[in-house]
Amino acid sequence: MKSGFVVLAGRSNVGKSTLLNALVGSKIAIVTPKPQTTRTPIRGIMHDDRGQIVFVDTPGVFLGKKDPLSTKLNRAVKESMEGIDCIVYVVDPTRSPGAEEEQIQKILKAAKKPVLLAINKSDLTKQNTKNLELFRAIDVGQEATFNISAYKHTNLNKLVDALFDILPKGEKFYPDMQITDLGHQQWIEEVIREKVFLALEQELPYSVKVTVEDIKFRKTGGRFIEATIWTTNDRYKRMIIGQGASMIKEIGSAARKELEAALDTQIHLELEVKVDANWQAKL
Repeated sequence: MKSGFVVLAGRSNVGKSTLLNALVGSKIAIVTPKPQTTRTPIRGIMHDDRGQIVFVDTPGVFLGKKDPLSTKLNRAVKESMEGIDCIVYVVDPTRSPGAEEEQIQKILKAAKKPVLLAINKSDLTKQNTKNLELFRAIDVGQEATFNISAYKHTNLNKLVDALFDILPKGEKFYPDMQITDLGHQQWIEEVIREKVFLALEQELPYSVKVTVEDIKFRKTGGRFIEATIWTTNDRYKRMIIGQGASMIKEIGSAARKELEAALDTQIHLELEVKVDANWQAKL
């Protein structure tokens, strides 16, 4: 029996959360096109006949940004490297390597842990992966390099085989049925936040968080959930609500459908939008 902790590291939007979900076989981490989607390291647990792998999805690195949220995310990346057994370094060949990539590589080398390089998005056309050779030339002392597609699950079995070769012998950290360390309330907050980002796309900045205020089991069946969407400005509040409350209804409907499908019960979801200009500084 083998077991260990594996960090998924890489800059923002390279597909770490999609990879985590694919490896675990269930949606744990939310996935949106926006940077700063992942805000805290999320653990996903893979159960296998050979043992157990605890994957840790980390935020991306954001250079040149000194706001409280970016500072916290960058600190979380470094802290995630402590006490782990292996690192999967995920890169995206559709984007040119840059200063953030160099910063990630410095962190990986300083961690002095076994590294596997995963070149993601191999399902895309050659035109969209024109930087492929630049990423194949990366040298962070990795044990092996894999061309993968987190979206289509290409070569993930080979990546997992290599991880089990590296991980030490040990007992399981989590029970067989557990696939994440996210609490129920936190998971609901993440689902709602994902729907906010997806509904507003490029219009809304990253200054959004969600808090679940109350969860009640209804006598007639199902659950009643009250949640607050926090933003930093009245202008963003109006944007989230939308004309005639159209946007908040769209967000609520999308979140409710996913929650009902995942929990297999009827959900009544009540959303409120509030402004707190300093919520990022309170993290």
